[in-house]
Amino acid sequence: QSSYTIINSHSLEFTKPLEDQTVEEEATATLECEVSRENAEVRWFRDGQEIRKTKKYEMIVDGCKRALVIHDCTLDDSKTYNLFNVEGTETDSVKLICEVSKPSADVIWYKGDTELPEGGRYEQIKKTISKPEPRVKWTKADLVLKPDDRVSIDTKPGHSMVTIAKTKRDDSSTYIIEATNSSGRATATVDVNILGKIN
Repeated sequence: QSSYTIINSHSLEFTKPLEDQTVEEEATATLECEVSRENAEVRWFRDGQEIRKTKKYEMIVDGCKRALVIHDCTLDDSKTYNLFNVEGTETDSVKLICEVSKPSADVIWYKGDTELPEGGRYEQIKKTISKPEPRVKWTKADLVLKPDDRVSIDTKPGHSMVTIAKTKRDDSSTYIIEATNSSGRATATVDVNILGKIN
């Protein structure tokens, strides 16, 4: 009497399972695992919806390795991703969390000196690197700087510029830019000294 062992050729093991990941916004995430058969056909799903190959999503098959590459991650990519064996019932899942980068304000350049004669023109440009786009506020000696007939403030995505026309001695002060978003707060400072008129 002979005995036989029936092997399900469709069975699949995840020899190296997927691992949860946390990435920063605009970064590239790679969800990677290894399976027991090189010829295993798998499909990727995001919250129950199958993922197709696009410029954003790239599927990699390399021997027993299976990977999903997600380019330019956004907060909307913070989902649960599943890998399914097409010929069986085996699945593996992973969570991806995309975080916003903390706000920052860096000096890129300024036009004019921090010391200049009275009656001149002063411009200060600051670059703000934050996700999401921050609220920007300028202060002078702890008071909020507001536009008037001499002071103009131009804030656009990525930078903020203060221009002071016909400078006076009273314009001498410490100026602070503050960038605030849901991740926190960042500041940068510059000291301005208005000298007396040059005869």
